[in-house]
Amino acid sequence: MRKILLLVLAISAAIMANAQNQQQTRYLWTCTHIQTSEYEGYLFSKDFYVDFTVENQESRYTPSHSDVDKAEKLIKRKIAYINRNHENQESCPLIDENLKKYKRQYVGFTDVYGAKILYINFVWDSKLDEKLESEITDVEGGCSHYFRLKINLDTEKIWDLQVNEPGEVKYIKKVHKRRRLRY
Repeated sequence: MRKILLLVLAISAAIMANAQNQQQTRYLWTCTHIQTSEYEGYLFSKDFYVDFTVENQESRYTPSHSDVDKAEKLIKRKIAYINRNHENQESCPLIDENLKKYKRQYVGFTDVYGAKILYINFVWDSKLDEKLESEITDVEGGCSHYFRLKINLDTEKIWDLQVNEPGEVKYIKKVHKRRRLRY
C-alpha cells in the first residue's frame, strides 16, 4: 500500500512540475477575426510581432471593434479623394470601387502625442486567406489587389496610401519572431 501511495505522489509531482513549466511561458501570437456586411479582417494584438513602425511611434495597442468601425467609415468617406490619382491602377480594378472585396489586417500603434494610429493592410487574393490571421502579408506586384494605408483615429487623417505596382505577384515570406511572456 505504501509503495502505491509513493508512486501516486511521484506521478502527481511530475505532472504538476510539467504543468508549472508550461504555464511559465505563454506565446502571444493573437489576432481576432472581425466581419460585418461591409468588411472582413483581422485585429492583431499589441503583442503580435511586426517588423515595421509608424512615424513618431511611441508604442503599440490592440485595436478595438469601435476603432475599426471608425476607420472603415473614414475610409469609405475619403478613399475616392485619397485615391484620386489611381496610382498603379491603370489596368487594374480601382480600389475605391471595390472596397468590400478586400480582407483587412489591422495593426494598432500610438504616437508620441498619444494618438491612435491604425495601419491597415488590404488583400484581394484568396490564395493568401490562410496567412491573413498568422502574419502581416506582404507581396510584390499584383497592382491594386494589394494596398495599405495609415489612419490617425484622433485627427481622422488618412495617409501613406501605397498601392502595389503591376506585375506578377511574389509573396514575401516573413521571419516569425514569437514574443514570450514570462510569469
